[in-house]
Amino acid sequence: MREGRLTPAPTLPPGPSTLLPGPSTLPPGASTLPPGPRGGRFSGTRPEYAADPLSFLVRCAAEYGDVVRIAPSNYLVVHPRDIATVLVDRQGAFVKIRPGVRRRSHAGFPRAMMNSEGDDWRVKRQRLSPAFAREQVLRHAGAVEEETSRAVASWQQGQVIDVHQAMSDLTLRIGTRALLGAPLGDGAAAVKAAVDAIMRLTATPFRFPAWVPTPTNRQLARSLGRLDGLLGSLVENADAGRQERNALALLLDEDPALSAAAVRDELATLIMSGYETTADALTWTLYLLGTHPQLEARLRQSLADEDEPSLLDAVLKESMRLYPPAWVTSRVAVKESRLGDFDVPAGTTVAVSQWVTHRDGRWYPDPERFLPERWFGEPPPRHAFIPYGSGPRACIGAALATQELAGILRCLLRKTRLSLVGADAVRPRPALALQPLGVRARVDDTRGGRPGPQAL
Repeated sequence: MREGRLTPAPTLPPGPSTLLPGPSTLPPGASTLPPGPRGGRFSGTRPEYAADPLSFLVRCAAEYGDVVRIAPSNYLVVHPRDIATVLVDRQGAFVKIRPGVRRRSHAGFPRAMMNSEGDDWRVKRQRLSPAFAREQVLRHAGAVEEETSRAVASWQQGQVIDVHQAMSDLTLRIGTRALLGAPLGDGAAAVKAAVDAIMRLTATPFRFPAWVPTPTNRQLARSLGRLDGLLGSLVENADAGRQERNALALLLDEDPALSAAAVRDELATLIMSGYETTADALTWTLYLLGTHPQLEARLRQSLADEDEPSLLDAVLKESMRLYPPAWVTSRVAVKESRLGDFDVPAGTTVAVSQWVTHRDGRWYPDPERFLPERWFGEPPPRHAFIPYGSGPRACIGAALATQELAGILRCLLRKTRLSLVGADAVRPRPALALQPLGVRARVDDTRGGRPGPQAL
């Protein structure tokens, strides 16, 4: 298991105050590759990355600049200008998945939108977009309040809770109501077991093939089998032609009809990817508020005064700046390209790390500090803050996730008070998402007495 550190990593040196690229220092047509760590003769940089990927990537950017060759066919890009080139990709030089290659993973779901590319991806994205339109997001606000209130009511005063587990339970119920029209009920256990296995698998650089019967592979296979059966039953018994515009209804109303397997793949990926990252963001936010009691008190007061939107928004942005659930993403160059002064050969995997760019001192003074006030001033450059990605493949559920985060946090702060327990033990785990490990809290009575230390 790879766990990151909460001790400050090297920050990037101050840079120019403008994002406008300067003139190239190379003669026209010159060919060069970016600098980067040499690594071992046979192992390359794998051991360093495996030991602590977060610190390794920050260190690479600090030592080698905005474009780093971290392995022979792997680059890291740091500057917002280059990030825009890769993610927005107006020249068609970068793709999520190589053409003609079916994406492979332990979880499978090859028919899902996020595992597709090209015209196939565009059709699937367009099909699902109405489920995440503004009117659907606004319609979902009542469910957020209702489910959060139900969760708080289930806690007992003095009880110590695993905050991440509690937020996972909550966001899974909320997410399935948004996507399916109702919670999964007993099927939630299968979803959580599958995500737990996927996170453990992606938290280690050394993975056995899916057919090797390791305990984690067996857990994943069992939970995915249960989930497949549950979603299959849901699809079979759903009413076609319903008026709802959620994801399930849109998939069932497609003409010509989609196969049951295609519907199951789409729903499984939407459910699993959506609830986990929202739970991660909430847990990190509660942790940060708990370690900054004066700020938490200000936020509570702003909620009481019904003047919370700006501070609440700033708190969530700052939390996702420091601890972005989507901490790294990548694209593959399908043709020769350039980033700044450097060549990008076809076939190169180009990584963009939100963890690195969000902690860049050029765009965020004192970048290791939790300072929501920074969002009241001049905003950072475009593509210096990309918690949901950017470009055509940005997170389809970004608006829904933003609304859920604000609604849940607002309800939690109004209805309860949590005091962190053992905050020094908290660690990030960089897996498929940036998971918070060890965030535990005691449930305190909101109405009773003054808050204790590290209360939220």
